[in-house]
Amino acid sequence: MKYKLICIDMDGTLLNDNHEVSEENKIALKNAIDKGIKIAITTGRSFIAASQYAEVLGIKASIIASNGTYIREKDEDKVIYKHPFNREQFNKVCDVIEKYDIKKYFNTYNTMITNAEPPENHGYVISNKIAPDNLQVKFGIHKDFREAYDIYIDEILKAIIITEDTELLAKIKQELQAVGGLEVVSSGWQNVEVMAEGTSKGKGVKAFGEILGIDKEEIMCIGDNENDISMLTYAGLGVAMGNATEDVKELADYITDTNNNSGVAKAINKFAL
Repeated sequence: MKYKLICIDMDGTLLNDNHEVSEENKIALKNAIDKGIKIAITTGRSFIAASQYAEVLGIKASIIASNGTYIREKDEDKVIYKHPFNREQFNKVCDVIEKYDIKKYFNTYNTMITNAEPPENHGYVISNKIAPDNLQVKFGIHKDFREAYDIYIDEILKAIIITEDTELLAKIKQELQAVGGLEVVSSGWQNVEVMAEGTSKGKGVKAFGEILGIDKEEIMCIGDNENDISMLTYAGLGVAMGNATEDVKELADYITDTNNNSGVAKAINKFAL
């Protein structure tokens, strides 16, 4: 099978545990692009945060951001696809998360909306110190989240809730699932991510493939966690990382090496090059 589109998750997949991209992964991506294969960074992160890493890779990459809710080429202004919260969905999320004293954010394509100034050790604060001005994540501080909807109207793509209290997190996840009209997934054991109903990485990959005229059988997807399941099961070839959760491994067509051992490069070399 000649794969024409490879969609790759970031955290736990393309990035190692130190949030770095190995030289082996960089070489494999460049070789794939040189062969005419389209590469799409497919992540729960915002477009602008993912763009910082795409810049480091030094490749022309497409970005499917915020779990499939926003698609755009890294170096172009034209938005290919966008599916934000409507007001009712946004209010449903607020109804649940306002009850709990936990870390919670909303994201647009380039802004993290928060109710408190982010700490100096926050990943976006750190990455902003070395990122060029056009790739820096913006911060919108709003003590009342509900006022943010009219400020960022038709731009709020995702909510994320973070806590190490797994019992509380499970409770919040169940509440969000119960209200309806939302897509609720996790990308790690300490978070819950919420999008508008009808969005997922899988649907983002499907939409992008259709725009490009690429059949699902010509798409290869690589990931490691719950929010990657939809794209792995949609693709012609779904590849789980060696460090993936057991649910992801069970559904995948192939299991590659871990994110710390350049599993992305090994999968690309095996199936696409």
